[in-house]
Amino acid sequence: MAAFGILSYEHRPLKRPRLGPPDVYPQDPKQKEDELTALNVKQGFNNQPAVSGDEHGSAKNVNFNPSKISSNFSSIIAEKLRCNTFPDTGKRKPQVNQKDNFWLVTARSQSSITNWFMDLAGTKPLTHLAKKVPIFSKKEEVFGYLAKYVVPVMRAAWLLKMTCAYHAAITETKVKKRHVIDPCIEWTQIITKYLWEQLQKIAEFYRLTSSSGCGSPTASITSEVDQAVKQWEYNEKLSLFMFQDGMLDRHEFLTWVLECFEKIRPGEDELLKLLLPLLLQYSAEFVQSAYLSRRLAYFCARRLALLLNDGTVGTGAGGHTAGNALPATPTSQTPTGNQPQTPFTDFYICHQHRPVVYGLSCMLQSIILCCPSALVWHYSLTDSRNKTGSPLDLLPIAPSNLPMPGGNDTFTQQVRAKLREIEQQIKERGQAVEVRWSFDKCQETTAGFTIGRILHTLEVLDSHTFEKLDFNNSLDSLYNRIFGLGQSKDGHECIQHRY
Repeated sequence: MAAFGILSYEHRPLKRPRLGPPDVYPQDPKQKEDELTALNVKQGFNNQPAVSGDEHGSAKNVNFNPSKISSNFSSIIAEKLRCNTFPDTGKRKPQVNQKDNFWLVTARSQSSITNWFMDLAGTKPLTHLAKKVPIFSKKEEVFGYLAKYVVPVMRAAWLLKMTCAYHAAITETKVKKRHVIDPCIEWTQIITKYLWEQLQKIAEFYRLTSSSGCGSPTASITSEVDQAVKQWEYNEKLSLFMFQDGMLDRHEFLTWVLECFEKIRPGEDELLKLLLPLLLQYSAEFVQSAYLSRRLAYFCARRLALLLNDGTVGTGAGGHTAGNALPATPTSQTPTGNQPQTPFTDFYICHQHRPVVYGLSCMLQSIILCCPSALVWHYSLTDSRNKTGSPLDLLPIAPSNLPMPGGNDTFTQQVRAKLREIEQQIKERGQAVEVRWSFDKCQETTAGFTIGRILHTLEVLDSHTFEKLDFNNSLDSLYNRIFGLGQSKDGHECIQHRY
């Protein structure tokens, strides 16, 4: 029956109460009442208050010792500082046993390496594999073994983390510590370099076997190229997992992906078709950066313009006017099951160019929908990559008329309507940038002249280099560029003030 007095697990408190039972003064483990001194044994415990005499008064007539107050106050400050200071956990870190848990890979240990990677690719628990982890002299060698044995990407990422832990332990044990490199940046550089080497082998093969027709048979793939393709496909999946797991530097990796596309030569459609899935995988990440989205939009627009530059449609790479950055959008078409008639109609039947057209169009339309600020016309003073103008200046047709998969159903029409709406916004923003956000384009009023002078001053200050001083880059030249503008809006000379 005593069991009924015990609370069930549902009603039992999560934490044990520290004050003890109710109506009982709480007890401390080392309280003075428990000290069995000779005086306490004879007379019992006698509570001595800090201020004797008047227990409930103001104690204004009591004489305190200033030195004792100062020492007590100093001890309080010291205790407060100790409590607010994070403990040094450097010595409490679990020490990585470099000799027992890791072993360096040599030419004699190939059989052991094969067995270990086969276990890693299998279902053997990682706790057993962690007892002996192989370490390569060159970190990039591990990617070749991971692709060779087709290790699952999650278990492959575990091996990379263990390798990183080993090198971190080596760095801590060295007497003369060097500057610690961020492992995310380091692994980003390693895997991008390895992927670039494999991509170069594939690109060289495509360049040697390139042909003029769309459907011409390709040459037989050699064993070296086939191995490079397998290495590329596996490590590309591994890099995606590492990117999502936070093991890579996001901006550095996305910049490398973009540079890979920018280095593809015109006419290398086979190589572009191979890399387009890589680009579409990171489309949601690219649109989060206006800088990368603008560079990517330039690439897509150039390639689409090259495909159309066959004499039937002229490119828009010539002169630019912000108001005509986008061609006039046609009226909405009636829903049909086929693709609307566009300049890309001839590419729908080509198995080589159709994925390229769809991929580039999808990426450019994604940038318009998610990052329209990257497509606004603007003038660049310093960055050579972001040239003056807009990426849409290179397109002979509006992006809303680019091909989209799924025919011309209702959903596709809704997407095209949204694209046309954003295109109009891009036009208006581009016109505002061209006239420098002035309400009167020709600056026919004093307000427009004032806005132009202010924006000109900001432009001069941005382009001036304050870190160096020479004949063409001095405070006098800066002064003349700002104030030496001739006459004002009212026909009077500009009054120059020196500050």
